[in-house]
Amino acid sequence: MKNSILFFALLAASLTACNKDAINTPMGDVNAGLPSKPKFSIPVDANGIITKDFLSKDTIWMIPGVSFVKPGKTLTIEAGTYLVAGALKDYKDKDDNDKVHHIKGVMVVPKGAKIMAVGTASAPIVFTSDKAAGQRAPGDAGGLILMGEAPTNQPTTTVIEGLPKPLSTDITYGGTKAADNSGTLKYVRIEFAGYNLNEDNEINGLTLGGVGSGTVLENIQVSWGKDDGFEFFGGTVNAKNLVALSNDDDDFDFDFGYTGTITNGLSLKDPSSTFSTSKGATDSNGLESDNNGKEEDKLPYTRPTLKNFTFLGYADASLAKTNLKFGNRWRRKSSLNITNSIIAGYGTGAAFENIGPNGNFSNNVVHAYTAAFAGTVPGTGNQHSITGTAAGYLNLAGGNDIFYTTASSLTFNPANLRPNAGSHAYGDGSTTYKGAFHPKQAPWTIGWTQFTPKSY
Repeated sequence: MKNSILFFALLAASLTACNKDAINTPMGDVNAGLPSKPKFSIPVDANGIITKDFLSKDTIWMIPGVSFVKPGKTLTIEAGTYLVAGALKDYKDKDDNDKVHHIKGVMVVPKGAKIMAVGTASAPIVFTSDKAAGQRAPGDAGGLILMGEAPTNQPTTTVIEGLPKPLSTDITYGGTKAADNSGTLKYVRIEFAGYNLNEDNEINGLTLGGVGSGTVLENIQVSWGKDDGFEFFGGTVNAKNLVALSNDDDDFDFDFGYTGTITNGLSLKDPSSTFSTSKGATDSNGLESDNNGKEEDKLPYTRPTLKNFTFLGYADASLAKTNLKFGNRWRRKSSLNITNSIIAGYGTGAAFENIGPNGNFSNNVVHAYTAAFAGTVPGTGNQHSITGTAAGYLNLAGGNDIFYTTASSLTFNPANLRPNAGSHAYGDGSTTYKGAFHPKQAPWTIGWTQFTPKSY
């Protein structure tokens, strides 16, 4: 009750501030840090099937090895629950000469199963590290994987990325059920996740394979991941209010015919985090999208519809050119539909490499250090620059204080990312603004997000 009173008091104060364009908002989760509660391992059978239907907030739940929700069953997680990695388990991977992998902390929702993880702004559900503050690192937790029977452009025998084969539970995904329902994730944080099975085959923070539009994804943050933040392998699921912070590879990754709509997304790169490489050069993007790895015209084409995203790399131009690839990378026959978004802090803002048909990149604002675009832009109404500073060009509420760093994480405030009147991103200040945050409203990140996960 005290936390709720504090939250609403701070919110009320922010909305009544004298300057409506300088709203002060509380930062971070009011329940931050692992609470002092007993720890118990989630019970599983010999095949890793979870034998419990409800996980309560009075316990910190440890996820042993790779744990599966049973097909036909629903796992419900109470608001305010914390989950961490449990016992390491050994798995042989037949696709890698029976190499033994030691994996922990991975929760899988296969086809036919559901998860109901419905947190609140004041009591989010948190998958995180169990290490002490300052000692947490990517890979401490495993990650969350959802699979469904919605369409992809791959055979329905395709198995999900990142898991060793064979496992006793079916880990294929895809089908013909566009409205397939894998459950609900609301007000959920996933921190320090990831496992590298082998090259280009990793567990991400949140992995979605063939997940259908009956599934609800809202208010989800993935931070300090060992690979991608969010990866969508086909499917039709929609989402809103997604945050990706300090992830190693791509913050948002789309493949194999994903065709959903995502509204409001924030991608923050961090100079202190690791960054992926390929052939000796950086391969870390704000967004990467492929139709498939072979650049084939497979149907349905990957074509995410993205509305009101903000992609921020680094304030340091030289470091951004070295450690980061592109703000957006659309390639390998992927199509696209991205509008009213901001890209800044990268050497190159957006790259278009052999994209698919019906692409649309329109009414976006891009600042880059070397080139706003690589390739032919499939759209109109974009504003862009490679001169001056990114902060100066964007003219957001935070002035020069818009980029994320670990050093400034305690004071990082998404309210600073709202466009000022006169900004290229302001639009009409109501419905045509660019970026993740409305110019005149408190950010949707209030209360449930955490921007200091290494030390909270």
